Amino acid sequence: MRNLIRAQWSRYALSARPVVVYAVMVCASLLFSLAVAFLYTLTVEKTELRVQGDKLLHQAEQQLNQAGASLARVDAVQVADGCDLPRQLLASVVQATPHARYALKVTPEGHGCTSDMSRMDVPGAMQGGRSLQLVANADGSAVIRLAHRGDWISVIELGPEFLVGWLAQLSDDDVSARFVVGEQYLNSQGAVLPKDAEPAAGIAYAAQSTNGQYGVMLAESWGALWSRTLLYHADALLLAMVTGAVLAWALLRRRVARNSSGWEIAQGIRNKEFFTHYQPIVAAENGECVGVEVLARWRHPVQGAIRSDLFIPAAEDAGLIVPLTRYLIRRVTKELKQVALPPGFFVGINIAAEHLGMPDLVEDCKVLLAVLREKKAVLVLEVSERFPLPEHQVTHRVVQDLRQMGVKLALDDFGIGHADRNYLRRWGFDYLKVEKGYVSALGKDSFKTNILDNLLLTSQQLGVQVIVKGVETQGQQNYLTVKGFEFLQGFYFGKPMTLNHFRQWLYSGITQDRTHVPQRAAGVGKPEAASR
Repeated sequence: MRNLIRAQWSRYALSARPVVVYAVMVCASLLFSLAVAFLYTLTVEKTELRVQGDKLLHQAEQQLNQAGASLARVDAVQVADGCDLPRQLLASVVQATPHARYALKVTPEGHGCTSDMSRMDVPGAMQGGRSLQLVANADGSAVIRLAHRGDWISVIELGPEFLVGWLAQLSDDDVSARFVVGEQYLNSQGAVLPKDAEPAAGIAYAAQSTNGQYGVMLAESWGALWSRTLLYHADALLLAMVTGAVLAWALLRRRVARNSSGWEIAQGIRNKEFFTHYQPIVAAENGECVGVEVLARWRHPVQGAIRSDLFIPAAEDAGLIVPLTRYLIRRVTKELKQVALPPGFFVGINIAAEHLGMPDLVEDCKVLLAVLREKKAVLVLEVSERFPLPEHQVTHRVVQDLRQMGVKLALDDFGIGHADRNYLRRWGFDYLKVEKGYVSALGKDSFKTNILDNLLLTSQQLGVQVIVKGVETQGQQNYLTVKGFEFLQGFYFGKPMTLNHFRQWLYSGITQDRTHVPQRAAGVGKPEAASR
């Protein structure tokens, strides 16, 4: 999974220019730091809203509990024949109650006495028991009314100044504080509004009084949270930008992956320093070229030619083997358009096991397949036995899709891994490419020779064809031909060649007697490192 993720990452990061790498890393670091700072600010602001809300509610409860005690004193006032004495008592209650403005006592018969001779306000729509109301007067002012209705009606009204002052201290352009009673609320300007008149957009904290008759709500907008984040954490965001730039520099200078070769390979792909060589695969019986293996080569601008047994493992370690293979497939597609191939000719391309587990491989092969179909040739994907194929549904589905498109599958380096018959049957390989060490051991290592001799029987039982690599002498060719091996590959028939050399080699072989191909081909082509 780690290699798969790394390969996917390298696919998209491979073509990125340094300026893009810097921009991406700075933005990523900035966004990450911004997200952390925002979450921290969000937590702090929620805590602050809760603390301030609880404090406001506690202050309101103290004042309203005191007003409730005064309402009980209003209840105790007796209204008889006249209001002189009750009015004095009610006035004394108002004077003794902080922020009180008015008190009223009404008898069951409708006779009432007030603390203010100019008023006789009897609240309507009162339910039994004690209640609390926010009342908006005609002049726009607000009052807080505490009332008790039983056989008698008792009322005491408070001015909202104490609440408005507290609300104003907590409110600003970004934070709104409200005192809520039922479906109405009192804001910091002293106005009574419907509860849903200004819905909170952002974070909010609401708390209810012990008796549930009123509550407070504090809300802060998202814009305020972001502005506070930028204001309070500007230094952290600046540090994040610097960190992103340093990280981008490290990625560019410390080679994208674990070592410097990874960066060099990425640069090599970007600058088209990699190219292809072609090594023939021949029919053992007559030496006719029936296929070719595509091999990667690297011409470094400073170090010159780099051996494939050095840069291929480095590409695998750096997670760049898939992009490298994808680049080579595109290159082979362009090159083979220029070559006339015999019918049934197969073109082998090495791919990593992790690449076979990527659905994108199907798309990668389509253009090359279109070129090969025009030439009636076959595409063979070669997977090394060194690394087992990933056992999951995606890989099986990719293999199935490739087979439906006519792609063949070969197990390369056969004999050095751990593939058994079940493994071969499960993946349905079409070809087994025997590791060249078995041919080198002919006449020297009887154990390997016996394994090679028994391979034909096994391949016939499994329904696969065998390609023997590493043939370097006529004696080895004669031995393998007599044993019945059908396809051979090695320096004896042809070393890895550039496209032009291979085309000359192939065209001259088509027009000549193929029985002389081994002797002719052994010297054609520039000396190259052994095939991958």
